[in-house]
Order: sequence, then C-alpha cells, then structure tokens
Amino acid sequence: MKNNTLAEFYMMTGKFSDHNDFKNKLTRTLSEGNKVVQFKSKGITESDEYLELVGIAESVCRQFNAVLLLATSVDLFQQTNADGLHLNSRVLFEYEKRPVSNEQLLSISCHTLEEMKQAEKLGADILLLSPVKATSSHPELEGIGWQKFSQMIQHVKCPVYALGGMKVTDRNDAIQAGAQGVAVSSLWK
Repeated sequence: MKNNTLAEFYMMTGKFSDHNDFKNKLTRTLSEGNKVVQFKSKGITESDEYLELVGIAESVCRQFNAVLLLATSVDLFQQTNADGLHLNSRVLFEYEKRPVSNEQLLSISCHTLEEMKQAEKLGADILLLSPVKATSSHPELEGIGWQKFSQMIQHVKCPVYALGGMKVTDRNDAIQAGAQGVAVSSLWK
C-alpha cells in the first residue's frame, strides 16, 4: 500500500454505551474527515457481540471510504471483512510469517528498532511507533521525542504513525519528522 492512500490520522476507537452509540460516534468521527480506524475491543468478551460491532464498523467505514483495522486475534479477524489486522508488540515475536494475506493490511505497534525490524520481516504495511511523548496510559515509559522518532523511522520502508501522547495538533510535527501522521484516540467522541 502506498503512503498517499493512507489518511494522516489513525484513530483508535474508545468507549461507547451500546451498538447505536458506537455507530453514531464512528459516523460522526468519519464525517469530520478520512481516518484509518483501529477498532479496539477492550471489555468485549463475547465473540458474537464483537462480530456485530465489527459489522457496524465495516458498514460505516465503507460509507466513508475509511480503512478498518481490527486489534484482535487472527482467528476472530478471519471471520470479518475488515481491511486489516493490528498486532501489538507483545505478540509480535510469536509470528514467523505474516499472519494475514497480502491483500489485507497488517498494522503493528512498536517501541524499539528491534520490534520495527521484526514487523518489517512480517511484512507490516503500517507501523505505530510509541511513545513519542509521555502518556498517561504508560507512565513508566519516557517519550522518545521527535528527533529520535525521525531517526528510528529512517530504518523502515513502510508508513509509520506517531503514537503516544499525540493530539490532533501534533500532526504537523509528525509529518515534518517523516511520519505518515498521528495515531490518536482523542478523535473518538
């Protein structure tokens, strides 16, 4: 996938009260501009409910021509029509080869150059590199800053989004540092 076909904002979904609230928030967010959407399913333990929500997300993302990535298991992902799978760095080294077909996108979160190289070996199409700034979700990690971010992404060929403490207003700094854009959850409202 070419860099110019990806949006500058990579959005992670957040909290919602029910299926209707989920659909409304996703629709509202995508109506404000194109984004890559990562559906995070924290707290959803029932696979039937998860698949229902994915169906809603697929429909809304198609309507807005947005890319839909699922942060889930390969098994659940394969039961969907989503555009791609997102893996976190904790499972990155469990795979020896690309866990999805080449027609599907593979997005991977990384924190180190070693993880970035492993992601590339797996054929990742998108990387998220974090934390660029200090973040409340991982207070034990110090942000790497824009200079180190820029240096690290020079070692990979695929598009990289800046993650960790990012706000919409960090978009210009990210682009200037060589990123595809920023990964943010604050767009979800």
